Amino acid sequence: MIRRISNNKNAIIILHEIYGVNQFIEEISSEYHMQSFDIFCPNMLRRSCFTYLESSEAYKFFMDNVGFDFYQEVENLATQLKHAYEKVFIMGFSVGATIAWRCCMNSSCDGIICCYGSRIRDYLFLQPSCPTFLLFAEQDSFEVGTIINKLQEKPNVEIYKMQASHGFMDKYSNDYNQEQMTKSREYIRDFLNKTK
Repeated sequence: MIRRISNNKNAIIILHEIYGVNQFIEEISSEYHMQSFDIFCPNMLRRSCFTYLESSEAYKFFMDNVGFDFYQEVENLATQLKHAYEKVFIMGFSVGATIAWRCCMNSSCDGIICCYGSRIRDYLFLQPSCPTFLLFAEQDSFEVGTIINKLQEKPNVEIYKMQASHGFMDKYSNDYNQEQMTKSREYIRDFLNKTK
C-alpha cells in the first residue's frame, strides 16, 4: 500500500485501475498529498503492476483474484481511517471507480470520486448516502448516456460526461486527453473543496 502521511486532517483512499499501482497512480497519490491530503492506496493486485500492453492479462487477473467485492476491504479501511481523520474520501479509476461506487452507502465515507467506472452500471441499485462525483468518458464500452440518465435520478450525485475515451486522465495511456484531463481535475478540486 502507498501511504503518504503528513498528519493532514483529511484522507483519500485511491483505488487503481486493472494495471495496479503504476506510475500514473504513484503520481496521482503524490499530487493529492501535496494538496494536503493523507493518501492510502492499497495494491489490490498484491503484485507488481501490469503494462498497458498486458491489458487482457491484467483484466483477467483482476477478475480472477480481486473482483468488485474488494469494496468490503475498502470500507473497512475507510472505517479505520475515520477514527483519525475529519474527512475520508475515496477516489477510484476504472475498476477502482466501480469499487469506490460500491462504498457510497458507507457512513465512514465523506465523499466518493469515480473516474470512468464502466461497471458502475452493474450496481445501479445503490443509493449514495454521501456526496458522490461521477466522471464518465463519452467513448466507453457501454451506452454512457443511458447510464447517466439513470444515475442522475439519485440523491447526492454529481455527474460529468467528458469528451474523451476511457482512461483519458492517464498521461501514460494511449487514450490520454490533456484538455479533458485538466477540466476533470478542476471539477474534482471543486468537489473536494465544497465537500471538505
